[in-house]
Amino acid sequence: MAATNRNAMWIEETRKKVQTSQLINRLQDHGLGTVELSATQVRAIEVLLRKTIPDLSATTHDATDEMAAALAGINVRFGSGPSGD
Repeated sequence: MAATNRNAMWIEETRKKVQTSQLINRLQDHGLGTVELSATQVRAIEVLLRKTIPDLSATTHDATDEMAAALAGINVRFGSGPSGD
């Protein structure tokens, strides 16, 4: 039964990806001038894409903690080399 639920989830996820790619293709065709879309259609595509694709402009990543941890393990020595020169 668990396999059936996973299969159903996979099918639904795949269906959403296909629908999203079709919307992107349609919008690209409009941008290239091969398909004419009304302003309402473009806005509807935009709304649907915002629901399926994350908005990367709102995504932030603070790497200060990660960098501090990475740099804490680095020892830098200036002066003579390993041979004692």
